[in-house]
Amino acid sequence: MLSSRFFRRIFLPYLLLICGVALAVGAILAMRVRENYLESRRQALHTGAVLASEILSNDLLRGDRAAIEGTTRRLAGTLGGRLTVIEEDGTVVGDSEADPATMENHRDRGEIGRAGLYGDGEEERTSHTLADPLLYWAHKVTTADGRVHFVRLAYHLSDIDRQLHLVYVGLAAVVIAAVLTAGLLCFYIARRSTIPVVELTGFARKLTDGDLKQRLLPSGSDEISSLAGALNTMADSLNVSLEENKKGRAELLAMLASMSEGVIATDTRRRIVIANQRAGEMLAFDAETAPGKALFEVVRDEAVLKASTEVLASGERRAFQISPSAGSYLEITACTYPAGETPQGLVLVAHDTTQSVRYQELRKEFVANVSHELRTPLTVIKGFTETLRDGAMHDPTNGPRFLATIERHVDQLTNLVSDLLELSKLESTNDVPRAVAFDCSNVVKRAAELLLPASQRKKQSLSVQIPAHLPRVVGNPDYIERAVSNLIDNAIKYTPDGGEVRIKVGLENDSVVIEVADNGLGIPPQDLSRIFERFYRVDRSRSREMGGTGLGLSIVKHVAQVHGGSIDVQSAPGQGSKFRLKIPLRAVEA
Repeated sequence: MLSSRFFRRIFLPYLLLICGVALAVGAILAMRVRENYLESRRQALHTGAVLASEILSNDLLRGDRAAIEGTTRRLAGTLGGRLTVIEEDGTVVGDSEADPATMENHRDRGEIGRAGLYGDGEEERTSHTLADPLLYWAHKVTTADGRVHFVRLAYHLSDIDRQLHLVYVGLAAVVIAAVLTAGLLCFYIARRSTIPVVELTGFARKLTDGDLKQRLLPSGSDEISSLAGALNTMADSLNVSLEENKKGRAELLAMLASMSEGVIATDTRRRIVIANQRAGEMLAFDAETAPGKALFEVVRDEAVLKASTEVLASGERRAFQISPSAGSYLEITACTYPAGETPQGLVLVAHDTTQSVRYQELRKEFVANVSHELRTPLTVIKGFTETLRDGAMHDPTNGPRFLATIERHVDQLTNLVSDLLELSKLESTNDVPRAVAFDCSNVVKRAAELLLPASQRKKQSLSVQIPAHLPRVVGNPDYIERAVSNLIDNAIKYTPDGGEVRIKVGLENDSVVIEVADNGLGIPPQDLSRIFERFYRVDRSRSREMGGTGLGLSIVKHVAQVHGGSIDVQSAPGQGSKFRLKIPLRAVEA
């Protein structure tokens, strides 16, 4: 409770006020008691001095100092004070506590001077004779013979203080009791007032921390109880609103997570409010930690940052394209929200156009490659046709040679068109056309036998290694044979005379693997990733001289894909190449 600032603000000021008032009242009462006591002592001194004057009047008239001395000492004991008799000139003729002969002249004493003027005089001072504070009262006495004397009665102030001490102790006890009682009462009142406020503060703090299940129990009908009820109602409303917001946010996040586009929403200060995982993947940032950060902290693309600033300033919708990394392309649409109203923030939608851009590039490259592949043989055919028409057809030596050249290029064009049609057919289907169960060994053997003459013409050794009892494969045997033939044909073409071509069939990880290896020219590392593209040739001039269309390996790749398999290559310049065609065994006939 004492740790509560509200409690301290109520309790401590009032406690200090009570203590201050009690001390002030006690001090005033102590002063008044002392003044009243001193006043009563003054009255007693006056009465005693007058009484002593009457008793001493005969001794003063006779001038008998011994009698005066004796009477003075007796009267002092009766009056309870110090009694002194002083002549008009200040000579002390009697004193109850000191030897008059040793005492100095008292004419200059204040009480004597005032008594000489007014008949009575008082003063409070330290005695020069006794070195003790006293309260003096002097009374002027005129004897019958006209002589003037002063009778002075004094009380020791130390005696008075000792008597007042008991009064002060009692008064202090009363003041302390009053302070303690008032302090306890103040503590009770402050505590009673603070407890509801502390409970309200704790409740409000829990609401701030998101704990909306806590409730207050209002008691009574005062303002604090009304406030507690209002806070309970507010907590109920906040809980309902929060649940609705959570549900809406969960639905929004689910929709954003299922989108193939990246979405980023910011406020007007470009601080990210929400971002889906796809946006983080596209723009290379952590979508989970992005909310709350500035856009420039997570997105590093200058075009995005510049466009976001301009769109927030103008309110106009903008669409632009960026390339955040090599080989990837994004189309970004930026607009403010809500539409048609004062902008509350910015929405960035990123669409991956990499495939579209690549398709466009492939289409352009395909058209360029086809045009190039067609132009060369057509140019040759046209040139030799014009030569024959100009008379060479009647030349018995050159005529047949020119016709053979035209025929060779026509065959090349025919092969090109045939390969293009075959590729188109393979790309247009996801299933294996005309799938049957066949023996993969026979397919490989037929392909090897078909190309054996070409290998023999180059004096190459062509070996085939096929294990017994290979499983029958479900697929298109013509496609598999075409793929294997293309691999063997390439191996023969790019292996020098006297080289070696090895064909091996086996089982590996639930797949039938057809391996074609040679010890020929090999393929440079920079070309390995592109040799399965259409019309791609490592050595264009050499490939064209050998009659290749540049589509053979593309056909092999698509044959593998439609069968659910794959094709990979291992090669190095001067060390030959090894192609591995895998057909998964899930296509094996039951």
